[in-house]
Amino acid sequence: MASVLDAVNTANKAEAQLVVPKDERTLNDVIAEWRKLVAPNRKPRGLQTTESHLKAHIVPELGDVPFSQLDAHRVQEFVHKITPGRSGKMVLNIVTTLTGILFDASKWADYKTNGKPVRISDLSLPPREKAKPQFLTGKEIKKLIKASRGILRTILIVLALTGMRINEVLGLRVEDVDFENKIIHVRKSAYKGKLGSPKSDASAADIPLSAALAKELRKHLKSKHCRENPLGVLFANRNLRPYSDNKLRTYKLQPLLKSLGMKRVGFHAIRHGVASELINSGTPITAVRDQMRHSDVRVTLGIYGHVIGNTQRRAVEGLSRFVGA
Repeated sequence: MASVLDAVNTANKAEAQLVVPKDERTLNDVIAEWRKLVAPNRKPRGLQTTESHLKAHIVPELGDVPFSQLDAHRVQEFVHKITPGRSGKMVLNIVTTLTGILFDASKWADYKTNGKPVRISDLSLPPREKAKPQFLTGKEIKKLIKASRGILRTILIVLALTGMRINEVLGLRVEDVDFENKIIHVRKSAYKGKLGSPKSDASAADIPLSAALAKELRKHLKSKHCRENPLGVLFANRNLRPYSDNKLRTYKLQPLLKSLGMKRVGFHAIRHGVASELINSGTPITAVRDQMRHSDVRVTLGIYGHVIGNTQRRAVEGLSRFVGA
């Protein structure tokens, strides 16, 4: 370690931009410790995003900076450096990863500093524009299912008839489908061939199993596409592991969309389409919340507030009496 620090100090001697004390830990040291102590307890999907932020942005810019020098000013400089060309949301996500790791490290005896750990509230971040979610219409979803074949068709049907997230569908086990009581137990999510917990506590819930979906799943269980596997998942690949959502999207979904002349979207566009269809049909927002398994109705309204349902349209049409003859 001393030889590396000597090299860093020598390289920076002329401009004196960064002189690292030989015994001081850098952010790279913090990250190594974080990966060992904290990362194993994180959900696979969130950890995948964290690693992406670390490798692409944080480590290249700040890896050799001493931990004690990572104050609000230094992190603000980092924000300024990564902002051009990126959305406000992306910058926030990257900085949240950094400040989260710094906060975890500040609680360890070996990494305590005189100052307080940097928080998001200490920083000036670029504004975030709220983007409307991409979604497929009911007609587009129907068109997609009609043109699909094999395992992809069954997966698309589950997505369309439940509004589940793709990782939840890929994590469904045979035991999670209760044909007798007409219920699907959402208990697992699949990431990189492994089963983990769903996105949030609210996501782990029971949802109705429609007659149409029950029929499709019974057919799947009797088909050659259903492979017995150690994890007991409904959809297992040739290695008897859960399918990868990334590979399904890249090699199955998007080529199909392209062949149909449809816009390039991911599986989540079907979930958004399902919610929009429910709202348009006049389904109470609380029922939409329950089907989407959001923690609060405000989350549902925040995502789908731009969708105007038929019930609201009929109500507005009724106001025409104010200008009637």
